[in-house]
Formats: sequence, C-alpha cells, structure tokens
Amino acid sequence: MTGPEPTERALLISHLHDQFWSEEYYLAAQLVRQWRGGGTDDWAADLFRELDGVVALPEERRRLVERTNAARRLIKSYFRKTHQFCSRGFLAPEDLRGHLTMAQRLEILFEIIEPFERARKTDYNREMFDFYDDLHRGEFERPGR
Repeated sequence: MTGPEPTERALLISHLHDQFWSEEYYLAAQLVRQWRGGGTDDWAADLFRELDGVVALPEERRRLVERTNAARRLIKSYFRKTHQFCSRGFLAPEDLRGHLTMAQRLEILFEIIEPFERARKTDYNREMFDFYDDLHRGEFERPGR
C-alpha cells in the first residue's frame, strides 16, 4: 500500500487534531479523571459493576455512570483510530509522536483508559497500548504491566 498524498495526510492530521482538542474530548477527559479521583481503590472495576446494575441506580448516578462509560469509549476510540491510521500507513509514527499523541496526552491512555480495559477484561487486547508505549520508546509507567 502506498501512503496518502501530502494534502490528504495533512487533512487527516488536521481532522484528528481537531478531535483531540475538541470540547467533546476535553469534557470526556474530565469525566474519566473525576471517576478515577472520586472513587475507591478499585475505581476502574467500580464503573463496570455499576454498569451491570445501572437500571437499579438512582437517576443521577445512572446518568453519571453512563456518561463516564461513554467518555471512556470516546477517548479509547480516538486513540484506536490514530493507531489504526498509523498501522495502515495513512500516518507516520512521527505524526503521532510529535503532535497528536505526544507524551502528556498519553498519560490519560495509560493511567485511566488502560486500567478501565484491564478491569473490563483481564485478557484485554494490549496491541494499541503497546503500540503507543513503543511509539514513545517505553517512557511510560503502565499500571499492571
């Protein structure tokens, strides 16, 4: 497969940049950080336990649990999308390393999203997480690794 034309690649990077810097992403990041900071030591598993019994939760708590799960899924999808674009040759690793998924942005992936994935399924697919860890040459502490 040949890579995209420079203009197409620039448009793709611009689009992804807009998503990572969007209000939607910002609000999602706030929600998952609040969930991590406001719960127990088992905060990641708490989300899935509450999702399993969401119909029995009080309305306000149900909305929080559902919104937090939607935020988790949104953030994960942004990282998965950029990983797939890179794996399929539409982006170069340097496009991600230097701009879209710079080190400070990956903290949320490793400190919040990966623990959620591990809590959801102990044999979760590590491919995307390993990709980003390798992209930054293993600079990150990955919980449970």
